[in-house]
Amino acid sequence: MIQTVRGIITKEELGITMSHEHLLLDLRPVRHDEVSIIDDLELVSGELKPAIEMGCRSVIEVTTVDMGRNPEGLRELSKRTGINIITSTGFYLKDYHSDWLQKAPVKQLEDFFVKEITVGIDGTNIKAGAIGEVASSEKIYPSEQKVLTAAARASKRTNAAVFTHCDMGLLGLEQIDLMLGQGMAPDKLVIGHTDLTADADYQTEILRAGVNLAFDTVGKNNYLSDETRAEVLMRLLEAGWEDHLLLSEDVSKQTYLINYGGRGYTAVLGYFVPLLCAKGVGEVQIRKMLVENPARILDR
Repeated sequence: MIQTVRGIITKEELGITMSHEHLLLDLRPVRHDEVSIIDDLELVSGELKPAIEMGCRSVIEVTTVDMGRNPEGLRELSKRTGINIITSTGFYLKDYHSDWLQKAPVKQLEDFFVKEITVGIDGTNIKAGAIGEVASSEKIYPSEQKVLTAAARASKRTNAAVFTHCDMGLLGLEQIDLMLGQGMAPDKLVIGHTDLTADADYQTEILRAGVNLAFDTVGKNNYLSDETRAEVLMRLLEAGWEDHLLLSEDVSKQTYLINYGGRGYTAVLGYFVPLLCAKGVGEVQIRKMLVENPARILDR
């Protein structure tokens, strides 16, 4: 089963999936700018429409508690558009952590995650279908270590997938050592943003741990060109890692949206997949990254 904001679906119903997205969020308390909020349901519904027309059927929404998560808004978006939305439980980077989180023991955080997965979020019947994006900064700070530890333990208890944020793609190996050391299943762990490093050797070392790796900043050409991103991904595909790779865009501010001049939620299906196909990537590999892998990882 896969838990969405509107209830349970089967893994066969998931379809083409963006594996690391933000539909509604508010990062202004830390970023202190007005482009770091996306809260207009009509705007986001319109932004999703072209992606849906390209075949997107599901979104893994990894906005955490402290990133302005809005599960009821996500449920309304799902109703309006018909797209499956999997919401998450979790906490983000240390700069976003509250005084409560800083003081809370690991067990309290673990139990919080489990409750949101098994009972519901904030007194609603909306249940988290995943944990993420739990994060590390340029190093793993004490509160981040607590969150990563609690996420791994909650995953072990619930079989929920965990999606991570690696700042500029770094510390993926350190996240793996910490989280697998808590006994969680490697195939339930998705290491995020390592595509920003353009380092296939580093990514291969991550994949050898049995975890999954998301090329989830597609379209963010200000960090790394999609051409380079595709070349690095090709090396991993040629080495046979297609069963552990996922794709997404990580839309995290207004300027990435189509209405503001970006590619929004179409960067993968409208631009990156055609680029991969032009380089010789086959339909079977594309389907694994967009359909089969996220379905397997999410399924509980």
